[in-house]
Amino acid sequence: MSTNVLFDNPGEVSDRLQQLGLDEALLLEAVYQGHLQRTRLTANHPVIYHGLNMWGEVVAALRDQLRPLQWVRDDIGSYALTVNEERKLAIAVASGDEGTGNPQVHPTNRSPKGKNTVDAIEANQQLELFELLLPESAKDEGNQTWVLMHHTDYARSEIRVELSRPLSIGKDGKITAWAERIILRGIPFDGQLVEIDPPSGPDIDIDIQRKAS
Repeated sequence: MSTNVLFDNPGEVSDRLQQLGLDEALLLEAVYQGHLQRTRLTANHPVIYHGLNMWGEVVAALRDQLRPLQWVRDDIGSYALTVNEERKLAIAVASGDEGTGNPQVHPTNRSPKGKNTVDAIEANQQLELFELLLPESAKDEGNQTWVLMHHTDYARSEIRVELSRPLSIGKDGKITAWAERIILRGIPFDGQLVEIDPPSGPDIDIDIQRKAS
Protein backbone atom coordinates (compact mmCIF):
# COMPACT_ATOMS: atom_id res chain seq x y z
CA MET A 1 0.00 0.00 0.00
CA SER A 2 1.07 3.60 -0.51
CA THR A 3 0.30 7.11 0.71
CA ASN A 4 0.86 10.18 -1.44
CA VAL A 5 0.66 12.85 1.29
CA LEU A 6 0.97 12.39 5.06
CA PHE A 7 0.11 14.96 7.73
CA ASP A 8 1.23 14.06 11.26
CA ASN A 9 2.73 17.30 12.56
CA PRO A 10 0.13 18.95 14.83
CA GLY A 11 0.42 22.32 13.13
CA GLU A 12 0.13 20.84 9.64
CA VAL A 13 -2.79 18.65 10.78
CA SER A 14 -4.65 21.68 12.09
CA ASP A 15 -4.02 23.68 8.91
CA ARG A 16 -5.10 20.87 6.61
CA LEU A 17 -8.27 20.21 8.58
CA GLN A 18 -9.09 23.91 8.50
CA GLN A 19 -8.79 23.81 4.70
CA LEU A 20 -11.39 21.04 4.73
CA GLY A 21 -13.71 22.97 7.03
CA LEU A 22 -13.00 20.64 9.96
CA ASP A 23 -11.63 20.71 13.49
CA GLU A 24 -9.62 17.94 15.13
CA ALA A 25 -11.39 18.23 18.49
CA LEU A 26 -14.80 17.69 16.85
CA LEU A 27 -13.64 14.59 14.98
CA LEU A 28 -12.08 13.11 18.12
CA GLU A 29 -15.19 13.89 20.15
CA ALA A 30 -17.31 11.93 17.66
CA VAL A 31 -15.08 8.87 18.03
CA TYR A 32 -15.00 9.25 21.80
CA GLN A 33 -18.78 9.38 21.98
CA GLY A 34 -18.93 6.12 20.05
CA HIS A 35 -16.43 4.64 22.50
CA LEU A 36 -18.52 5.72 25.50
CA GLN A 37 -21.59 4.01 24.08
CA ARG A 38 -19.59 0.85 23.47
CA THR A 39 -18.41 0.76 27.10
CA ARG A 40 -22.04 0.24 28.13
CA LEU A 41 -22.20 -3.05 26.23
CA THR A 42 -21.37 -6.42 27.80
CA ALA A 43 -20.40 -9.86 26.58
CA ASN A 44 -24.11 -10.71 26.63
CA HIS A 45 -24.79 -8.40 23.70
CA PRO A 46 -24.58 -10.13 20.31
CA VAL A 47 -21.00 -10.14 19.07
CA ILE A 48 -21.84 -8.34 15.84
CA TYR A 49 -23.61 -5.56 17.74
CA HIS A 50 -20.41 -4.25 19.33
CA GLY A 51 -19.04 -3.17 15.96
CA LEU A 52 -22.38 -1.96 14.67
CA ASN A 53 -23.05 -0.01 17.85
CA MET A 54 -19.81 1.97 17.79
CA TRP A 55 -20.07 2.58 14.05
CA GLY A 56 -23.60 3.94 14.38
CA GLU A 57 -22.80 6.08 17.41
CA VAL A 58 -19.69 7.58 15.77
CA VAL A 59 -21.71 8.40 12.64
CA ALA A 60 -24.44 10.08 14.71
CA ALA A 61 -21.95 11.99 16.87
CA LEU A 62 -19.98 13.09 13.81
CA ARG A 63 -23.14 14.54 12.29
CA ASP A 64 -24.00 16.28 15.55
CA GLN A 65 -20.50 17.72 15.95
CA LEU A 66 -20.18 18.96 12.37
CA ARG A 67 -23.68 20.33 11.89
CA PRO A 68 -22.69 23.86 13.05
CA LEU A 69 -19.96 23.79 10.38
CA GLN A 70 -22.53 23.22 7.61
CA TRP A 71 -22.12 19.45 7.32
CA VAL A 72 -25.28 17.39 6.82
CA ARG A 73 -26.24 13.73 6.80
CA ASP A 74 -26.52 11.80 3.55
CA ASP A 75 -27.56 8.15 3.49
CA ILE A 76 -27.12 6.22 0.27
CA GLY A 77 -29.06 3.13 1.24
CA SER A 78 -27.10 1.84 4.25
CA TYR A 79 -23.99 3.83 3.31
CA ALA A 80 -23.89 6.64 5.86
CA LEU A 81 -22.05 9.81 4.93
CA THR A 82 -21.64 13.24 6.48
CA VAL A 83 -21.43 15.79 3.68
CA ASN A 84 -20.43 19.40 3.19
CA GLU A 85 -22.27 20.29 0.01
CA GLU A 86 -20.51 23.61 -0.51
CA ARG A 87 -17.04 22.06 -0.26
CA LYS A 88 -18.08 18.90 -2.15
CA LEU A 89 -16.69 16.70 0.63
CA ALA A 90 -18.07 13.55 2.28
CA ILE A 91 -16.91 11.57 5.32
CA ALA A 92 -17.57 7.88 5.96
CA VAL A 93 -16.75 6.09 9.23
CA ALA A 94 -14.89 2.78 9.47
CA SER A 95 -12.83 0.77 11.92
CA GLY A 96 -9.27 0.17 10.80
CA ASP A 97 -6.51 -2.34 11.44
CA GLU A 98 -3.57 -1.86 13.82
CA GLY A 99 -1.84 0.49 11.37
CA THR A 100 -4.53 3.12 11.87
CA GLY A 101 -3.16 6.36 13.27
CA ASN A 102 0.44 5.17 12.89
CA PRO A 103 2.36 7.32 10.40
CA GLN A 104 5.01 4.61 10.03
CA VAL A 105 2.53 1.97 8.82
CA HIS A 106 0.06 1.84 5.95
CA PRO A 107 -3.37 0.98 7.38
CA THR A 108 -6.49 -0.47 5.85
CA ASN A 109 -10.10 -1.01 6.85
CA ARG A 110 -10.58 -3.96 9.19
CA SER A 111 -13.44 -5.61 7.34
CA PRO A 112 -14.15 -5.72 3.59
CA LYS A 113 -16.22 -2.91 2.13
CA GLY A 114 -18.89 -3.18 -0.54
CA LYS A 115 -20.04 -1.48 -3.70
CA ASN A 116 -20.78 1.90 -2.16
CA THR A 117 -17.20 2.27 -0.94
CA VAL A 118 -15.85 1.04 -4.26
CA ASP A 119 -17.97 3.63 -6.09
CA ALA A 120 -16.77 6.39 -3.75
CA ILE A 121 -13.12 5.47 -4.28
CA GLU A 122 -13.57 5.35 -8.04
CA ALA A 123 -15.04 8.86 -7.82
CA ASN A 124 -11.98 9.94 -5.81
CA GLN A 125 -9.76 8.59 -8.58
CA GLN A 126 -11.65 10.61 -11.17
CA LEU A 127 -11.40 13.74 -9.04
CA GLU A 128 -7.66 13.17 -8.62
CA LEU A 129 -7.31 13.01 -12.38
CA PHE A 130 -9.41 16.13 -12.92
CA GLU A 131 -7.36 18.03 -10.33
CA LEU A 132 -4.20 17.18 -12.28
CA LEU A 133 -5.58 17.94 -15.73
CA LEU A 134 -8.40 20.45 -15.18
CA PRO A 135 -8.05 21.97 -11.70
CA GLU A 136 -10.81 24.55 -12.18
CA SER A 137 -13.46 21.98 -13.17
CA ALA A 138 -12.60 19.33 -10.56
CA LYS A 139 -14.96 20.91 -7.99
CA ASP A 140 -17.92 20.19 -10.28
CA GLU A 141 -17.26 16.47 -10.60
CA GLY A 142 -18.90 15.22 -7.38
CA ASN A 143 -17.94 14.71 -3.76
CA GLN A 144 -14.49 13.77 -2.56
CA THR A 145 -14.91 11.03 0.05
CA TRP A 146 -12.75 10.72 3.17
CA VAL A 147 -12.76 8.01 5.83
CA LEU A 148 -12.71 8.74 9.56
CA MET A 149 -10.96 5.55 10.61
CA HIS A 150 -10.46 4.42 14.20
CA HIS A 151 -8.69 1.50 15.86
CA THR A 152 -8.92 0.48 19.52
CA ASP A 153 -5.53 -0.64 20.85
CA TYR A 154 -6.32 -2.58 24.02
CA ALA A 155 -2.66 -3.14 24.89
CA ARG A 156 -1.95 0.60 24.95
CA SER A 157 -5.42 1.64 26.16
CA GLU A 158 -5.87 4.14 23.38
CA ILE A 159 -7.97 4.68 20.29
CA ARG A 160 -5.94 5.76 17.26
CA VAL A 161 -7.71 7.92 14.71
CA GLU A 162 -7.03 9.33 11.28
CA LEU A 163 -8.97 11.12 8.57
CA SER A 164 -7.76 9.80 5.25
CA ARG A 165 -8.71 9.92 1.58
CA PRO A 166 -8.72 6.50 -0.10
CA LEU A 167 -7.40 6.19 -3.64
CA SER A 168 -7.68 2.48 -4.48
CA ILE A 169 -9.33 -0.67 -3.17
CA GLY A 170 -8.62 -4.33 -3.85
CA LYS A 171 -10.98 -7.06 -4.94
CA ASP A 172 -11.05 -8.21 -1.31
CA GLY A 173 -12.73 -4.96 -0.27
CA LYS A 174 -9.62 -3.62 1.50
CA ILE A 175 -8.26 -0.16 0.77
CA THR A 176 -4.82 -0.44 -0.80
CA ALA A 177 -3.71 3.19 -1.24
CA TRP A 178 -4.39 6.60 0.25
CA ALA A 179 -4.11 9.96 -1.48
CA GLU A 180 -3.83 11.70 1.90
CA ARG A 181 -3.63 10.64 5.53
CA ILE A 182 -4.23 13.10 8.35
CA ILE A 183 -3.07 11.55 11.63
CA LEU A 184 -5.12 12.76 14.60
CA ARG A 185 -4.25 12.60 18.29
CA GLY A 186 -4.87 9.32 20.10
CA ILE A 187 -7.74 9.00 22.57
CA PRO A 188 -6.69 7.34 25.86
CA PHE A 189 -9.13 5.24 27.87
CA ASP A 190 -8.96 3.66 31.30
CA GLY A 191 -8.35 0.08 30.21
CA GLN A 192 -11.63 -1.29 31.58
CA LEU A 193 -13.14 -1.91 28.16
CA VAL A 194 -14.14 -5.52 27.55
CA GLU A 195 -12.25 -6.76 24.51
CA ILE A 196 -14.55 -8.36 21.94
CA ASP A 197 -13.51 -8.76 18.33
CA PRO A 198 -16.69 -8.30 16.30
CA PRO A 199 -17.03 -7.52 12.61
CA SER A 200 -16.58 -3.80 12.02
CA GLY A 201 -19.31 -1.43 10.96
CA PRO A 202 -21.18 -1.67 7.73
CA ASP A 203 -20.95 -0.76 4.23
CA ILE A 204 -23.95 -3.07 3.78
CA ASP A 205 -25.16 -3.83 0.28
CA ILE A 206 -28.45 -5.69 0.23
CA ASP A 207 -29.32 -7.31 -3.08
CA ILE A 208 -33.07 -7.90 -3.14
CA GLN A 209 -34.36 -10.06 -5.98
CA ARG A 210 -37.85 -11.26 -6.76
CA LYS A 211 -38.25 -14.96 -6.06
CA ALA A 212 -38.75 -16.96 -9.25
CA SER A 213 -42.29 -18.35 -9.53
